[in-house]
Amino acid sequence: MVSWRETGDPVSGRALVDAMYPFVAALVRRHVADLGAIEDLAQQTFVRCFSKADQWKPDKPLEPWLARIALNLCRDYFRSQRSRRELRWTDLSEKEQAAMTATAQTSSLAPESLHDESRTVLLRLLNTLSADDRMVLSLLHLESQTTDQIAELTGWSRALVKVRAFRARKKLRLAFERLENTRP
Repeated sequence: MVSWRETGDPVSGRALVDAMYPFVAALVRRHVADLGAIEDLAQQTFVRCFSKADQWKPDKPLEPWLARIALNLCRDYFRSQRSRRELRWTDLSEKEQAAMTATAQTSSLAPESLHDESRTVLLRLLNTLSADDRMVLSLLHLESQTTDQIAELTGWSRALVKVRAFRARKKLRLAFERLENTRP
């Protein structure tokens, strides 16, 4: 059987993009809050997929290989961003402040009406972390991946995934506490 990577056929390539784009875009969207960057990163994933097609093993599923490419591009994107490493209370919108207050006052989740704002605050807090820390926490807790799956996606050992996750949770907790301390 001849695959899209052997023929270089644009029709086969287009069919691959059409079939896999929702998967790649959803994966990138879970890691990147910037809507403009999501489209770019999804397209770059396919560019890299086609340029590195000889590295894909046809006997292996395509999704994990594409996911690894997309995640590496997301990490590169966060490394390239020169965002402020600290989030302050005044940086939050009124609804985000309400979501933080609701979360801080109870041990349960914020009310349903503040769900989007809570997610935004979480993503903003995750942005205070390094690219690798952000990625490991997103995969582990937001996407419910196992440490074995994360190790396969990242190329890290299982032990390294656990250590990075532990340290990243600690950094995220500190970022949350610093944000709370900036409250007027």
